[in-house]
Amino acid sequence: MDAWKEKLIAARKTAMVQGSIRKVHYEFGNDIEMAEDYDMKTGELLIRKWKKSSKIGKKSDWEYEVGAPPMSQKSDLLWESSSTPKAFRQDNKSHYSWRVQPLPWPMSNYKISVEENNIIIRTENKKYYKKLRVEDMDRYKLPLLARHVNCAHANCTLMISYEKPPNVLQLEQEIYSELCKVKPIQDGDMEGCKQQ
Repeated sequence: MDAWKEKLIAARKTAMVQGSIRKVHYEFGNDIEMAEDYDMKTGELLIRKWKKSSKIGKKSDWEYEVGAPPMSQKSDLLWESSSTPKAFRQDNKSHYSWRVQPLPWPMSNYKISVEENNIIIRTENKKYYKKLRVEDMDRYKLPLLARHVNCAHANCTLMISYEKPPNVLQLEQEIYSELCKVKPIQDGDMEGCKQQ
C-alpha cells in the first residue's frame, strides 16, 4: 500500500485552487500523467484521470478513473445512443461508488457478484453485463470481498458501492494531507507549466 503513496510523493506535482476545488497534476515519467480534483471542504476525490503516450509517442485523450468525462463537443456523424447504459465512478469518503444509468429494470433483475477482483453486474433478462474494476484496490494489492458490496436502484439508476477498508481510509487521509502541502500556482504564475 505504501508503494502508491511513495509514487505520488515522488511524482512531479503542480497544484491549483479553483473556487473550492484543489486540482493536482502529476507527472510520473515515461509520459504518464494523472490529474485529480478534490473538494477542499470535504477532502473528497471528485475526478481522477490518466493520460499516457502510445509506443510511438502520441498522447492519448484523458481516461477517467473517477468522475464523468465532459460531454463531447465534437460534431461526429455517429454517436452513442443516449439509451446505452454508462457507468461512472463517484467516490465518497467511505465508499468507492458507481452510478450506472439508464437501467430501467427493477432491482430484482440485477445480480451483483465479485469475481477475479472485479464487481460484476448481470441482469436476469441478459440485457446488461458490466465489469467494474476498483483500480485503487488493485494498486494496494487488496482483494475485493463480496460482503462489502452494496447496491440500490432508483430513477433508472443502479448505484453500486464498495466499502473502503480502514487502512485505505487512513492512507487516503495521509495522501490528502501531503497534497495540501503542495503550494498552488497563482494566476499568471507559469513556473512548472509546460507550453502545449
